[in-house]
Amino acid sequence: MVTILGIDVGTTSLKASLFNEQLKVLTSSRIEYPTRYPAQGRAEQDPEAWYRALAKAVRVLLDQSDHSARQVAGVAIAGMSSLALPVDRQGRPLMPGMIWLDRRARVQSDFIRQHHQGRLLATSGNRSDPSNFAPKVMWLRDNEPEIYKQARYFLHCNAYLVHKLTGVFSLDVSQCGLTQVCDIRTGEYSTELIESYGLERDKFPEIYGCNDLVGTVSRNAAVETGLPQGTPVMAGCMDNVAAILGLKLLNKDQAYISAGTATNIGVVLEEPVFDGRGLIYQHGIQGKWLINGSVDYGSAGLYWFRNLLETDFNALGTPESDSLSGRQPLLFLPYMTAQRAPLWNEDTYGAFIGLTPETDRKQLVKSIMVGAALGARHAYSELVGHLPKHLSLTGGPTANADWVRIFCNATGSNLVSRSDADVTCLGAAILAGVGVSLFPSFEDAMASAPRGKLYESEPEQTAYYDELYDLYVKTYHNLNWTFQQLNRLRKKYGGDG
Repeated sequence: MVTILGIDVGTTSLKASLFNEQLKVLTSSRIEYPTRYPAQGRAEQDPEAWYRALAKAVRVLLDQSDHSARQVAGVAIAGMSSLALPVDRQGRPLMPGMIWLDRRARVQSDFIRQHHQGRLLATSGNRSDPSNFAPKVMWLRDNEPEIYKQARYFLHCNAYLVHKLTGVFSLDVSQCGLTQVCDIRTGEYSTELIESYGLERDKFPEIYGCNDLVGTVSRNAAVETGLPQGTPVMAGCMDNVAAILGLKLLNKDQAYISAGTATNIGVVLEEPVFDGRGLIYQHGIQGKWLINGSVDYGSAGLYWFRNLLETDFNALGTPESDSLSGRQPLLFLPYMTAQRAPLWNEDTYGAFIGLTPETDRKQLVKSIMVGAALGARHAYSELVGHLPKHLSLTGGPTANADWVRIFCNATGSNLVSRSDADVTCLGAAILAGVGVSLFPSFEDAMASAPRGKLYESEPEQTAYYDELYDLYVKTYHNLNWTFQQLNRLRKKYGGDG
């Protein structure tokens, strides 16, 4: 039996899944790693932690599987976006990776907005934002000139792992949109943008299509991971793009919620748009694009709450079922970090509204779940002006039927959800399968992928959430002045780091 390996490098963990020729998951593994927040606005991860996690996860898969490692036909890696990692000529990291939550490059992003925003929008379709790739590279040039000088290339996390496996430097085309150095139409570098920022073109690696073969597993990587030397490795894609492939979305106006660390929402497009409301990037399928918004750190609220209490998810308790009986309204605004598209707000904070002495842990858990769902609804309203009636849902919440039901009722949409495998790993596996010609087309691969479960919204519960949503949006707008003042005090007395 031929197998395919899909890998997802997320914000909190690396997940790997082994699939058969029908794209049914055979076995999965997940390894967590930490994020460091060394100063206000900074968020870093150790690149070697990603590779250790990959090697361990793959060995676990191969040990658990009844199938030989020699049967792996191909590998593709999906990774979080907007990461900047400088490496030397041998691919060795020169510092920790600045992940998408890192916003230290605000000065550089503001410079682009003030001087080059029109050109950037017309070329990439995206606004400048401190989280994006180019402002971070500029920050290194301005603040760590020796690291910038030593850097042979700046990589994304999946590209770093592709290099660890193959020795080849790359950038997959789905990451191009948020680099701020590419033309969204062509998926190629824009010399005009690069030069306007004062950066050097030769510090950026070659761009590949998501299902393009970059190289094969090297001898050293074979020893470290257990994969056979010579196994084909594709360029891979952004994690959100892989999730869309795993959800089998390839037609215009199909909509989704991808609830990972960020609660991402979006729609499939046949032409890119250039209005700056959302994040625009290439679909994993050539000739298609995605417009995306998010609640940054939205679905990660439960991780925060779990870590705050120094416990595990089981000990958090099961929230009350999504029914009207005994309802105790409690709002949680999940804006614990600055928000990108579509709110574009640098000054946000998380907030619980409605606490009483009777509020217990289960109610807090429930409010965090509801906050992620209402945040997704808010993002859709700001991004496209309406909430789609049919949505596909992926991410951590799909493992919890109560949370899926909350998403369904709080949005008032019918949801198709898959919980039997990690959909992002499935999307990566689809890229690998098409890349090695196991499937003649993406349509054939998606036809093989399992279907999800349909959840239909319930009118009575949705009516309640409609009222709660109105309060949610008004509360967000009413608190904006407070958020700004908290940020002012934080800068005045805490510093920006």
